[in-house]
Amino acid sequence: MKHQPKRIGLLAGAGKIPVYFAKRVAQSGIRIVSVSFNDEIHASLESLVDKAYSISLGKTGKIFQTLKDENITDLVMLGKVDKKIIFKPSFFDLRAVKFFKNIVSQEDKTLLLGVINELEKEGFNVLDQKELLGEVFPGKGVVAGRKPSGREMEDIAFGLPIAKKLADMEIGQTIVVKNKTVIAVEAIEGTDKALKRGCELSLGKCVALKVSRTNQDYRYDVPGIGPETIQSLIDGEASVLALEAGRVMVVDQPRVAEMADRANISIVCL
Repeated sequence: MKHQPKRIGLLAGAGKIPVYFAKRVAQSGIRIVSVSFNDEIHASLESLVDKAYSISLGKTGKIFQTLKDENITDLVMLGKVDKKIIFKPSFFDLRAVKFFKNIVSQEDKTLLLGVINELEKEGFNVLDQKELLGEVFPGKGVVAGRKPSGREMEDIAFGLPIAKKLADMEIGQTIVVKNKTVIAVEAIEGTDKALKRGCELSLGKCVALKVSRTNQDYRYDVPGIGPETIQSLIDGEASVLALEAGRVMVVDQPRVAEMADRANISIVCL
């Protein structure tokens, strides 16, 4: 964490990574001003940060003004944002309406790069998540559970280039494979729902893969998994989760490893 500012902003979406980050940073003496996109996230962060606000993502002008009032210049974007907000224009303020009117498309990359560009126009510096949280990006090898079987490795080898292609096409970063057949592809519904569908269609014993974009921008929308992901695999009786080494975030690794070991699920990074 050296060379980082002593007071930074946190734009917090759903999931455990904003809480993990807040706890870790609190131990280092850096103070955080959090802006959570809903009250549930806000409640989980309020006791961990210097100042906490709950502001809908659609209230862009209010978010910017709050950060400026707190004298924040450096900030990090963590957690998942429900992309379905783009279909709810009634939630937007005038600044957000103008932003969505001017973007070329509503792909994840276009939307989130657009958000970063708007932040930079306002004088904010968006920090790289990988530089801040390098320890949660495991390298090559078996992360938890057993080593994949030969047949499972064949499914991984089959699925990996397909997953990368789909990620680069801005479709999704997760697929489910069985017997060298693509069973499910993640789209706007998110990782856990895609895994549930894939496990149901494959009748279990399938291989899930999660990757990054080739030119992944680690300031936003970083691919990641956590205990909820593993629970989806357990419920669906999946056998393997393959991750792109050094490029996919694993949140709460001790809990993830314990759950995978108990369920005999292999988690491997390649």
